Order: sequence, then C-alpha cells, then structure tokens
Amino acid sequence: MKAVLSSTIAVFLVGAVVRAQAGDPVAVRDRVHEALDALLAAKPLAGARVGVVVLEPKTGEVLAESRPDEGFLTASNMKLISSAVALEVLGPDYVFETKLVGRGTWYRNGTFDGDLVLVGSGDPTLGATYFEKSGSTAPFVRMAAALETRGVRKIEGRVLGDDSCQPDEVMGLGWDWSYHADWYAAQVGGLCFNENCIDVIFEGTAAGRPPLVRLEPETGFVTIQNRVQCLTPSKGVRPSGVTWARTLGGNEITLTGSLAVDTRGKRDWGSVHNPTAFAATVLRETLVRQGIPVTGAAGDTDEVAEPPQGEEMEMYVHRSPPLRRIVHALNKRSQNLYAEQLPRAAARARGGDGSMASARKVARQELERLGVDTSRLVLADGSGLSRLDMVSPRQIATLLDGMRSSPHFEIYFDSLPVAGVDGTLRRRFPEGNAARGRVHAKTGYVSRTVALSGYVPRNDCEPLVFSILINDFLGASSGVQAAVDAFVGKLCTALP
Repeated sequence: MKAVLSSTIAVFLVGAVVRAQAGDPVAVRDRVHEALDALLAAKPLAGARVGVVVLEPKTGEVLAESRPDEGFLTASNMKLISSAVALEVLGPDYVFETKLVGRGTWYRNGTFDGDLVLVGSGDPTLGATYFEKSGSTAPFVRMAAALETRGVRKIEGRVLGDDSCQPDEVMGLGWDWSYHADWYAAQVGGLCFNENCIDVIFEGTAAGRPPLVRLEPETGFVTIQNRVQCLTPSKGVRPSGVTWARTLGGNEITLTGSLAVDTRGKRDWGSVHNPTAFAATVLRETLVRQGIPVTGAAGDTDEVAEPPQGEEMEMYVHRSPPLRRIVHALNKRSQNLYAEQLPRAAARARGGDGSMASARKVARQELERLGVDTSRLVLADGSGLSRLDMVSPRQIATLLDGMRSSPHFEIYFDSLPVAGVDGTLRRRFPEGNAARGRVHAKTGYVSRTVALSGYVPRNDCEPLVFSILINDFLGASSGVQAAVDAFVGKLCTALP
C-alpha cells in the first residue's frame, strides 16, 4: 500500500512540474501571486499604498492585482499616456516645422529692412543637442547660411520669436514653483530652444577658487553668479555638486556648491525664463557671429510695443526629427518637456488651441478608443511632474494592452527603457535578475512615489502587461525600486 501511495504521489508531483514547465495557467497564476505577496510584504513598502495589475493579454485575465482601481500619482508613467496619444493622433512620421520669415522689404544691396521672425510650431527638439550633435545653435547657423544664399547681408530690424501656436501656460498645472529653475520643469511654449535650458560647463581650478564656467549656447540672455568653490577631495571631504537658483520671472542664475579641483568639462543645466525670447536672442547672436549684422534687438512678439509689419517672406524652414525619434527620446530619457509639448501638438492637430485643456480632451478620446475607462482619470499635465495627476494601475495596464493592437506598437514598445540596459533603467535590475535585458518598461519617480509599468516579452506569445504604482512610502526610494525590480524579475521566472 505504501508503495502504491508513493507512486501516486510521485506521479502527481511530476505532473505538477510538467504543467508548471509547460506554462500551466494555474501554476503561473500561483507564482505571480507569490511574487505579489512578497512585494507587499517588502520592508521598504511598509505603510505605502501599493497598486498593481498583472494582465494576461491573450485572455484579458488579471493574474494578480492590488488596489487596481484606486487613483495614484503616476510620476513619469504619465509619459506612457502622452507618447501613446502623440503616436496615435500625429503618426510616427510627423515632423514639426519652425519657420524663419522676414517681415519687411529686401533690397538688392543685401539689406533686409524689417524684422526677422522665428515662428514656432511647438517643436520641443529645436536646438536639442540630443539630436543636434554639432551644438544647439546648428539650426541657427543653417538659417544664417540660407539668408546669405538669398543675398541678405544685413538686417535693419529686430529678431523676434513667435510662440502663438499655443497659449502661454509656462508651467504645468500642479507643478511646485520651487522646481522653476530645474531642467525637468523647463517652461512649455510654442517656441522652444535647447530644451528651454541653458547649459553650464565647469573646469576646475585651485582649491578655494571658483571653477571656470562657460555657457552653451554662448549668450548674454542669462547672467551667472558663480559661487561654486573648488576643493581637493580627501577622506571625509567630498564635493557637494552644484545647486541652481534662478530669479522667479527672470534669468539671473546663482550657482552654489563645490566641485573637485580636477573637474574637466562637467556639464550641468537649468531652465530659462521665456524660452521664446531666449530662442530669438540666440538666433540674433548667431547671425551676428556668422557675419550678418542686426541693428535691432531680440524679443518675444507678445512683449514688443510694435508688432512686425510688412510683407511676409519665408526665408527658411527647420524640420524636426520624425515623431518616432522624439517619442524614443521622450521615454528612454524621461524628457518632461517633450511629454508636455506632444499632447498639445496632438490637440492642435484635432482643431484645439494647443492648451493643456485641449490636450486633455484629445487624450481622453484616444484612451477611450484604446479601451480605457476614463471616468476617474485626472490628467493635470503630460509629464507626471504634477501632484494632481490621478491614474489607476488598471487604466495604465489597459492602455498598454490596447497599444498592442496599434499599428505603431513596435515604435511604442521600442521607446521604453530596457531593464538593466538603457534609458532610465540602465542602472537597475542587477545581473541575475531574470528581467534584465528582457523587460521594456517606463519608470516614474517623484517624492514618495515610485512607478514602473510595461511589458514582459514571452516566446511565441503576446507580452505580459504590468503596472506598478506605489505612493506614500516613508523610506528611501532606492529600497522601493529594488523591491519593484525583484517583483518584476519574479514575474519573468513565473512565465513559461
């Protein structure tokens, strides 16, 4: 009898193993639940609100969930919505066009009597060195060359920026004003340049002395108070890095902190006030450097006493990279300005005024078309920097699932950081984690918020979809991220 019983148990156990290895749905579900239990019990998450949905796309079955329909701050998981909406509305081959037009009279002696106007289209990439490898002013150098080709040798007038394609909203709804000098809170607008930031490059000098600084682009648009000190690192003495402060509504920048004496070519950057005037100023400065004198000042068409007059002549058209490349940069780099500008462009394409209110309307329409219930959705901004955003794990998981049926899914999927490999996941998912090199997912972080949502690819099968939103933890974010990474790694091992 014992022999028969032992044989029966052995057969049962072998059968269970075979079912698990073959991807038996019950076994997979059990392992996913075990992984979720471990996440919820992780010490760094003590006292936190944890929202999770793990979705099987083939059947629509939810394999595991925690607070699936509660609203959470999403941080940069909001970019999953912004990039999806942009791809669906504008298409991957869409390009922005920024035009240089002359308003005045051109004379055969090479003088243009009137104003040059840089007309924005909401392109967030104009002068972005991620795309312009020869420097932020490369588009303006090309504009100068185009003017020379037309025979223009002198501008008897001003250089103005026109941002009227979208309203002046400056910052996202619900953004903390203490962010105003930081690159990640760069002002939005119809005319952008160098991601609406100024770069500062530092060169170390001697201990107790300030480092040398230079600006990129080189411009008089901002003033720099350099209060950074160089020091010689030693045991117990380490450089603090650089802290930025900028006058609210102005461009007086104060730099404080410390750097090592051997610092070479360290680059830091912060936002500017009025990107439109910034673009016009740097364009004017570039024209002068390229040998085209400009007698008038630079400015924003919204702020000048006398608007441009005279016949309009198109001098040059700058075209952005195609949207597929912009979305790739948006999600890999988690670039907030891109995430703010693209939904506004989508709204304009649908007849809206380019405000965030019009962008919300279009975003809701697209989300509903993709199967997302938007009844309890709060979209305050496009980047997730706002603390007024409110999205549930189920809404994000449903979006990710819906995008699988989009003709643009491959572009969307490839734009997401790869665990342990690139983008904002490059330094996460250590060796040995099964998700490393496999999972494509979007990160998210603001104070007391960590998010990660994306796809787990599988052999000969649709990718598994997951969304993890964690709010209100009290410990270090690094511990929360490590627990999330461990959970996603277990998801990978739970699947066939």
